[in-house]
Amino acid sequence: MIASGRVKTATIEPPSRVSGGRFRALFETAAADNGFLRIGVARADTPSHWPSFDAWIEAGFHASMEYLERSRAVRRRPSELLPGARTVVVLAHAYPFGDPAAGDGTRTARYALAEDYHRTLRRKAERVVAAVRDAGGAFSSRICVDSAPLNERDFAAAAGIGWIGKNGMVLNREDGSWFLLCEILTDLDLPLDAPQADQCGNCTRCLDACPTDAFVRPGILDAARCLSYWTIEQRDVIPDAVAARMDGWVFGCDVCQEVCPYNRAVDPSAFDRTPPTLGALLETGAAEWKRRFGDTPLARAGAAGMRRNAAAAAASADARDLLPALERLARGPHPVVAEQARRAVAEQARRAPAGQRRP
Repeated sequence: MIASGRVKTATIEPPSRVSGGRFRALFETAAADNGFLRIGVARADTPSHWPSFDAWIEAGFHASMEYLERSRAVRRRPSELLPGARTVVVLAHAYPFGDPAAGDGTRTARYALAEDYHRTLRRKAERVVAAVRDAGGAFSSRICVDSAPLNERDFAAAAGIGWIGKNGMVLNREDGSWFLLCEILTDLDLPLDAPQADQCGNCTRCLDACPTDAFVRPGILDAARCLSYWTIEQRDVIPDAVAARMDGWVFGCDVCQEVCPYNRAVDPSAFDRTPPTLGALLETGAAEWKRRFGDTPLARAGAAGMRRNAAAAAASADARDLLPALERLARGPHPVVAEQARRAVAEQARRAPAGQRRP
């Protein structure tokens, strides 16, 4: 067994018929050359955590994310994605994770303040595959980046990238959980990595810190309680009980990672984009919003979705200066945004001192 670890640079030999071990070395070299933190290899079989995922779906903890239920059969058998798949090469890549707070305290998930990782990681993974083919010969492969029906955290754990923590994130002692995953399914028979032992111990900081008490038990998240679900996946009005706990988060939530002791040792890096304020989100037109953030993960929520999120966050913030913008949105044509803005206006009126309430 080859222990998973930080990728190491090696000399690539000319194309030839090579062994699985040599192909593994070629993958390690190409991964290092393309900036990946770690590489690991797992068998392309049914994930060991599959029963837990299946039970999670049966319990309805996926909320309205019906695509997770529809893709269950594919997720169980990687060969549905790549016929003849033997191994899964898992790659870990760091993402920007400095202070995500804007000047007014508005917060955005760290990974979202850079070019969309679906594109950047796919491009890098394509270069990895091309380099290995050039040096080692032909093989079949398929690249998966998050949106593919592959339970990537399960395979990352099986490949020794880290263990799955109580917050459901893959983490390790050196990198914490501040990394993104992508996978290369291949018909190559590569040497496998050993899983890492769970090293969370008795720590429950992630569970205790969750602002919406979204964890049913360690490792089991009820999506319907999660801020990331409401600000990214859900398209309807955000309930008042959820909005009251947003604490400035307008896209995703990093709280359960921020409090993790293993993330303290990871040095922060600069964001590609300046985090947007509530005012910017409420007042920036669709064209300008697309120009600034259209190539980032924020595009998943869309301009209207981010206005909805900003209005929901404004309901529980000291945002009386935003009342004109909220009132305009409350009269606007988008029904969900308008309703969210009306709720924010009503909440701001309720919170204002009697002498300062608007007529």
